[in-house]
Amino acid sequence: MKLSIRLLTGIALLSLTSCGNDLEEEFPACGELPVPVRLAVAEMNPKTRAIVNTISDITASSLGIYEVAEGTTSGTFPWTPSPLQTNIAPSGISGNQLTFSPKLYYPMGGKRVVFYGYYPRTTASSGANYITAPGNGIAPTYNFTLSGQEDIMYAASTPNGSYTPGGTAILTFNHKLTQIQLNTSLLGSLLTSVKILGVRNTGSMNMETGIITYGSSTIDITFTKASLTATNPLMVPADVPSYILEASILGALLPRKYLIKPTSGNFLAGTVYTISIN
Repeated sequence: MKLSIRLLTGIALLSLTSCGNDLEEEFPACGELPVPVRLAVAEMNPKTRAIVNTISDITASSLGIYEVAEGTTSGTFPWTPSPLQTNIAPSGISGNQLTFSPKLYYPMGGKRVVFYGYYPRTTASSGANYITAPGNGIAPTYNFTLSGQEDIMYAASTPNGSYTPGGTAILTFNHKLTQIQLNTSLLGSLLTSVKILGVRNTGSMNMETGIITYGSSTIDITFTKASLTATNPLMVPADVPSYILEASILGALLPRKYLIKPTSGNFLAGTVYTISIN
């Protein structure tokens, strides 16, 4: 009898300690304990810089995050009008670790999730830069307008879930535009203006694949001079074989035009190109 009383007392004490206040701060319910999400950010090819040189250049509120749950078919992550998280912003960045308020938890039962992230975040549903909401089997899209000073980044995680507690899901951000900067040392003060002609300036980025589809509208984008020998950089669409520059020279009746292109292939996303003109 004494043994039974001691056993019951031990079980009662264990129950009290397993649902104490300390655990409630991290795990809000008893039973199967929810596993908190640990989400970190990284950057692809940190040596290839753009307007955002590193993740530390941005604030947490400028990142948009989506969380999509695994479907009834294992290994699929279908979009619905109401994903687990829709275009939320982290509350902070500590090192490379994102924090959220309230905390994020994985679904119970080991169901996995995939995270998607983009920069710069917007909550608008129309205008120059806006988000198209997800639907059944349809990923949201980030729709944007370029002026030459924007930077667009995208990331997707691998599947993660509560059966891998302590692990960190990684969002590795890729720059989606290319950067062009001019060396104008041979022209110096004779150069009055220089622009890139016919730049496609509207596009939409699929939030599941990161693929950008550009519209048909184009604009001319003018460089600003950083000094007598160089311009400030411009951000323009990548995966383009060439661009045309138009330079106005002091005393010249007509502007000069230059065909600029990489040594091979197309202009690459996330890459800096410094081009000399004379």
